[in-house]
Amino acid sequence: MTAEYDPLAAVQAAGPPGTISFVYGLPDPATFPGEGLRRAAEQVLLERPELALQYGPEQGYGPLIDYLRDKILREEGLALERPQMVLTGGSAQALDHLCTLFSRSGDRVLVEAPTYHETLQLFRDHGLWPVQVEIDHGGLQIEALAHRLETLTRSGKRAHLLYSIPSFQNPSGVTLAADRRPHLLDLARQYDLLVIEDDVYRDLAYDESVPPSLYELDGGQRVLRIGSFSKILAPGVRMGWLIGPPDLIGRLVDSGLRCMGGGANPLMSNILADFCRQGLLDSHIERLRQSYRERRDAMLNALDAFMPVGVDWTRPAGGYFVWLRLPHPLQAADVAARARKEKLLVLAGDPFFSEHPTGQHLRLAFSYVAPQEIEQGVKALGHLLASALQV
Repeated sequence: MTAEYDPLAAVQAAGPPGTISFVYGLPDPATFPGEGLRRAAEQVLLERPELALQYGPEQGYGPLIDYLRDKILREEGLALERPQMVLTGGSAQALDHLCTLFSRSGDRVLVEAPTYHETLQLFRDHGLWPVQVEIDHGGLQIEALAHRLETLTRSGKRAHLLYSIPSFQNPSGVTLAADRRPHLLDLARQYDLLVIEDDVYRDLAYDESVPPSLYELDGGQRVLRIGSFSKILAPGVRMGWLIGPPDLIGRLVDSGLRCMGGGANPLMSNILADFCRQGLLDSHIERLRQSYRERRDAMLNALDAFMPVGVDWTRPAGGYFVWLRLPHPLQAADVAARARKEKLLVLAGDPFFSEHPTGQHLRLAFSYVAPQEIEQGVKALGHLLASALQV
């Protein structure tokens, strides 16, 4: 969900010249619409600097909220009123704010296994205990979720939150199947869970439409859905949004963070509102889909061509990631170390598990790599794995 770029680690993660890196789950900087944002910023600063440079309303800039409401209605048929949305300083701030208001240190939070590793770090910063539930090619396993909830309840350690990335999940790329979503919500109601739906990849669909969101299926009762401009525009704008039940959104809007902060980034909110209302976001997202679809296809085609027998991988319908499972006796950390010596960087999957990592997975991010380098890198990885399996 959050940006993964650390300036201090950039050189190491990118590797020396000639290195191919599948590490970063980042948008390609070549896609950033700098000129369109520049023109929108110039217009805002010429026409209404007294508004854009002042503290803003706690809920966020109204015209940007209205644009997002219209976008969701147009694309999903989901009608939202203003009290159901608040702007945030990106998805990371949204999640941190939810943890601050709706959890307490020591609470259990159910997470997918695997899930985004930096979210696990954020939960632990709040003193929360992430409890993992297995996923498969259809997303979160409902029977496993029911079993985990029952076990926690019997032990007196009831969970309070469930965190899910239902669309093109990071790190696995899988999407929660449409027929599982109502069952997940049934369990959330049965066990009185607040559901956090991290849906920042929803717009990056390459094959078919995304199933209705958990928020929509729930009817706006107990789901808080996170969206972000980081994946569909540029991470540096640091803007996102939350939709949820009006009473919970009201608590966010009236919180100390919002009252002291004067709204989420009024200047950027004004710039984004102008950019989006000119129709520039829609065309930009379509270009992203075309570019990342080409890279996704290049990776899947190369995996089909070069992976040895026994290696399995996901086939994402959107997003940035492919999740690769190694056969025994290979260990992901050993493979990653050997790959680095060959100027190929891959990310071992252990940090994406809150409990009991298997040691058998690699995350391959394709968004930051040119298609020709994707094929070259996957071919090198396939040869490395074939060689390791023959030892």
